[in-house]
Amino acid sequence: MDILIGTKNEYKATEIASLLEGLHDLKIHYLAELDLNLKIEEEQNTLKKNAGKKALEISKFTKWYVLASDGGVDIPALGDKWDILKNQRIVGEGSTDLEKAQKLLKLMKELKNEKRKSSYRLALALARKGKLIWTDEKVTDKGIIAKNLYDKNIPPYRWMGHLWYYPQFKKVFNQLSGDEKLKVRQRGKSLRMSLQKKIKELML
Repeated sequence: MDILIGTKNEYKATEIASLLEGLHDLKIHYLAELDLNLKIEEEQNTLKKNAGKKALEISKFTKWYVLASDGGVDIPALGDKWDILKNQRIVGEGSTDLEKAQKLLKLMKELKNEKRKSSYRLALALARKGKLIWTDEKVTDKGIIAKNLYDKNIPPYRWMGHLWYYPQFKKVFNQLSGDEKLKVRQRGKSLRMSLQKKIKELML
């Protein structure tokens, strides 16, 4: 079975591909393998619908199954200053990772303690040949937005991981060791199981 990861973002592609670990007889492909210049507007009113639209549109250009995603950080205390569907637009899509992190810190400068709590919701969608096959969405992580950047050396595309703080480790995500990352990723276990269950059904 062939699955195409439907994102050009290398970090996101790696993260999504990790959800498929353990499945046998599966070949993973990436958008770089296709000569495809496709711009898909994410204007739907839910993460799940955005993921579904991306998977469906990309699947029209390949015979492979397409796995796409849409995710967002929810920060309830920011109220109407924040939108889980428009994280990137709020902090500036054309901004650098450092500028995005600094914009969020500025938005949250008056918030303290419990009001800095956040959660990450991830939606996944699977499609083939222009037909949507499966979607699911779950909270896959919880944390606290740090008050300051611990340094300015932000890995590409991972600015939120430079602010996502875990009190139990006293570290932000980008500081975690491999074992610590495995522990926090257990929160996403149910979504991974849901995806793998569907793929196994399709393989029968």
